[in-house]
Amino acid sequence: MESKKLELVAFSALFIVLSVLTLLVFQPFLSILVLAAVLSVLAHPLYKRFMHIFRGSKNFSALLLVVIALFFLIIPILFFGYEILSQAQNFFFLTQAGQGHYILALQENINLFVRQVVPSFSFSIADVGSKALTFVSNNLGGLLSQTTYIFFQTFFLLFAFYFFLRDGEKMLDYIVSLSPFGEKQNDEIISSVNRTITSVIRGTLFVGLIRFVLLAIAFYFLGIPNALLWAGIGGIIGAVPGLGTLFVIIPASLYLLFYSNIFLAIGMGLVGVLLVFFVDNLLSAYFFGKGLTVPSLFVLFSILGGILLFGPLGFIFGPIILSLFISVVDMYKILLPKRS
Repeated sequence: MESKKLELVAFSALFIVLSVLTLLVFQPFLSILVLAAVLSVLAHPLYKRFMHIFRGSKNFSALLLVVIALFFLIIPILFFGYEILSQAQNFFFLTQAGQGHYILALQENINLFVRQVVPSFSFSIADVGSKALTFVSNNLGGLLSQTTYIFFQTFFLLFAFYFFLRDGEKMLDYIVSLSPFGEKQNDEIISSVNRTITSVIRGTLFVGLIRFVLLAIAFYFLGIPNALLWAGIGGIIGAVPGLGTLFVIIPASLYLLFYSNIFLAIGMGLVGVLLVFFVDNLLSAYFFGKGLTVPSLFVLFSILGGILLFGPLGFIFGPIILSLFISVVDMYKILLPKRS
């Protein structure tokens, strides 16, 4: 008996030490592995369809999806990320230099409005711009300015994505084999995790990308300065239920009204109405409705908290953590004995 206890203690200590060391080894690549796993979950239905078309060829189906992800997802994101960073730097440099008539007008109007309630209030876009630029530069600037770093990160991401697609089912079967739960419980838990991750990520990432593209097109053709920058901000702020898109559209409409003409301002207002109706309501309801109902307020805070905790990748990691938490809650309901 004492020998069994000693073996158990020794095994536990060895397991803990090796787990910590393994975590430290994989820590530099943890974000890549998480992103690859999420992409493989989202792309799995398409992977199965390719498998059917190409007669069960796992290697070719996975490789084709890797090529599609590279040219239609990763390269566009890197390109627009670089352009947004450039426009952000240009905008914040203008605020620090005290240039840009619309920037100074906005700052003065904010100060005049708030001072009616708080006389001592003073708002400086230059100070806010400096802090925001520091945050963006620390979290995104190095990533987008180091070509070699981008190349290797992209290569490892696609490499992991390929193997998660090809061998993901084997990996999952191995994890399930270690589970202490029954087969039915394991199936329900896996289904819950897959459903929550798919619905939350699609409902935030896909809708945010669609909102960004539509805002960028509208801002560009209607003459809004730094169109990509404001469209990027709008894509994130638009996650605020019912109000987010309006917080971007209303200032843009006022800018066009004061510095352009009333017809363009009306056009921007119509764009906002269409975005709120089709993107914020119909598309969000469609993506979230396919999996589960997650209050948009919680999704918003998961995005913002994720960005503060993980940097730009928090836009994805925050909703993932939220979805996993919901899955754990569902797991608790599955394991909870039913009352007679």
